[in-house]
Amino acid sequence: MGLSAVRPFLAFALMAAVLLSPAFAQQASPQKQPAVKDYYQRSLATYEFRKAAQSGPERGREIFYYKCWFCHNEFTKNAPQLAGLYQRGTLLSGLPVNDGTVKDRIRNGGAGMAAYKYTLSEEDLNDLVSFVREKCCWDSDAPPLNPRYQAH
Repeated sequence: MGLSAVRPFLAFALMAAVLLSPAFAQQASPQKQPAVKDYYQRSLATYEFRKAAQSGPERGREIFYYKCWFCHNEFTKNAPQLAGLYQRGTLLSGLPVNDGTVKDRIRNGGAGMAAYKYTLSEEDLNDLVSFVREKCCWDSDAPPLNPRYQAH
């Protein structure tokens, strides 16, 4: 094999060594900065479930409306009603009703219930559970007031 036949192979091997080296990878890819959030954008408030409140049961009410109400309302027959859940003592699975078991059910779902472990954060679950525990639920004929509407 002559030098002219080995030259392309050596050039390829050298280029691969440079491109795969950690030093080159650090130089080639700039550090990603987290996106700056503009809280004046109403779409961000919608995306993060923060139209009604920044945290607590009122934010939980908003999450409940977007994620839970569709199945857990007074008109459905296939999903259990959540009003008075904490007074019942046990879930349908027989587990005691407390914040931990309710969060686990929401995270992991169950028979006929979607799992939200990849959709809702721990903060979302805390707010949602505080709403279910303290204020759940509303009558669909009288939904919660719009917090942005100010009557004159």
